[in-house]
Amino acid sequence: MFVVAALARGVALGRILAYHQPILEPTATPIERDIVIVRGADAGDYLQTQLSQDVSGITVGASMWSFLLTPKSDILALMRITRSSVEEFILDTDPGWGDTVRQTIDEFLFRMDVEFEQSRWTGIAWRGGLPDLSDAPISAETPWKGIDGVDMIGPDVLMPEGAEVLSVSDLERVRIASGWPSMGLDIGPSITPVMTGLVPLTVGFEKGCYTGQEFVARVHYRGAEPPKRLIQLEFDDAAIVESGTPIVIGGDDVGYVTSASRGVALGYLKRGNDTPSGGVVSDVEVRLLAVANR
Repeated sequence: MFVVAALARGVALGRILAYHQPILEPTATPIERDIVIVRGADAGDYLQTQLSQDVSGITVGASMWSFLLTPKSDILALMRITRSSVEEFILDTDPGWGDTVRQTIDEFLFRMDVEFEQSRWTGIAWRGGLPDLSDAPISAETPWKGIDGVDMIGPDVLMPEGAEVLSVSDLERVRIASGWPSMGLDIGPSITPVMTGLVPLTVGFEKGCYTGQEFVARVHYRGAEPPKRLIQLEFDDAAIVESGTPIVIGGDDVGYVTSASRGVALGYLKRGNDTPSGGVVSDVEVRLLAVANR
């Protein structure tokens, strides 16, 4: 059982949603994450060959984000890596993607001292404030742009008494407003790291070889613009925008929406179209904005 202490500091969630009705600070939302634990004397060396992040540079107790890629650099999973001990790493990803992570990294294991354990853990997503402490196996600040946050995740993480609860739907709205992509919604087939805007957070360019490295490095060092890129859309709160709907500029389809909430959405914009700019989604006027660098 893991119990979280009272909040120490907070920043209003309304700051990143200032153009909509503010959400009061600080808040907590119950969440679930798919977990793959990788342990053994060779765990670090093996993950170094499988993931885009420089796993060797993660200190015990620290967390970093990474991609798991196909040989052609399509994203199989976006995950957080937490080093729980010298020989143990906890990989957590969006619900429904644990099987992909486990099966992919297990496929290439040969004659190494590595074992896997897969599970589904619960947790608390704190947004707008940071807790004093937690003994949860994963306790990591989140890189959502413009908002302080911590995810606390473990086999049995309990919500503290008196916490102001933010609904799952409102947490989703905050995620979209911060420009953070979700597996299965904003990241799917044919999406590569450079399209997401997360390369600075997820890729170690000084490390050795890993699956998908050649394509990631080639695009990075050539400074090539991807065929499409993740963007944000803003629109009136009363309007309805749905995922999968085309983004139209001047009568031409230039992209599509991937996830949407009240007044804000994420989507992909084709190369050759600038931001900021205006567009239309299902007769709704939208403002197209770049996803801010982290």
